[in-house]
Amino acid sequence: MYHLVTMKTKRPTVYDVAREAGVSYQTVSRVINNKAHVSEVTRTRVLDAIKTLDFRPNRAAQLLQTERSNTIEVVLFYFGFNLFLYEMARSAQRLGYHFSISAITEQEFNRTLESARSRFVDGLIIVPMAPIAENYEELKRLTDGIPFVQVGANLGTDFPSVSYDQTHGAHLAAQHLINVGHRHIAEVSGPLQNHDAYDRHISWLDTLRDNGLRPGTSVEADFTIEGGYRAMSHLLDEDADFTAVFIGNDSMAIGAHSALRERGLRVPDDVSMVSFDDIPEAAHFVPKLTTVRQDFNLLGQMAIEYIVSMIDNPDIPVHQRILQPKLVIRESTCPPRT
Repeated sequence: MYHLVTMKTKRPTVYDVAREAGVSYQTVSRVINNKAHVSEVTRTRVLDAIKTLDFRPNRAAQLLQTERSNTIEVVLFYFGFNLFLYEMARSAQRLGYHFSISAITEQEFNRTLESARSRFVDGLIIVPMAPIAENYEELKRLTDGIPFVQVGANLGTDFPSVSYDQTHGAHLAAQHLINVGHRHIAEVSGPLQNHDAYDRHISWLDTLRDNGLRPGTSVEADFTIEGGYRAMSHLLDEDADFTAVFIGNDSMAIGAHSALRERGLRVPDDVSMVSFDDIPEAAHFVPKLTTVRQDFNLLGQMAIEYIVSMIDNPDIPVHQRILQPKLVIRESTCPPRT
């Protein structure tokens, strides 16, 4: 009886790639690690050789050689929205980085930061649900010096962060309702321990007061469709006096609209509705939803570019990058009935 033994083909090495491309192994290393000082012609030749040989870099050896893992980790809470994660992953890959996610609870936050170095990550992107209690120096101690960028932070924070101006966005939404003639405006807010939801709520209050209007009833919800449904049902059960409602995000607007429809009320004929985020479904809502647009692709891209700049240049000054939202007027708002 004969036994056929299949010999494993030796995996190609960086030296094999160098021979195939006709360059030095140092040049191959620079291409693999996305370093500068390699011409596009040479880079293309090396990449073609890598593809031809089906070469896969040994990440452990790469880490020992460069002291970098080329990995960026996103730390976010289970309840956190993730509309920008896809663009983060694409942007990281485009810049030569791997991408990982740690979904945690609030209680696991400090421990996750403290253990980041053991996971060999080069940088962290933090997506908290509530304001972080620790100051910048304490966070640097927890991460053992690994650079980090926070997505979503109060204006003026001393963290390296990328954020949308939630205050301005909520002002645009509330002022639009006032401009079309509404004087009795209710609110379905997000969870007020969340910094974005809190800033939107305070801006809604300030905008109404600045226009000499008394704020209507506000109900706190949880950013979900079901939460929006329950909050709107509560407003209707309490016979709250309103002709328009500012809703803290588009998901809750879907649930709120369902509750209004069940009571025989029409949007915008009976109740005008303005929301926040401009998720893809908002343009296909019936009626199409007036909402404040946040470009989540841009938010994710800027967060990745910021953390990579901190990795490449540890002395970069800490700063906050602020994006401006815009109001998208569609069909869910109109003047109130006389």
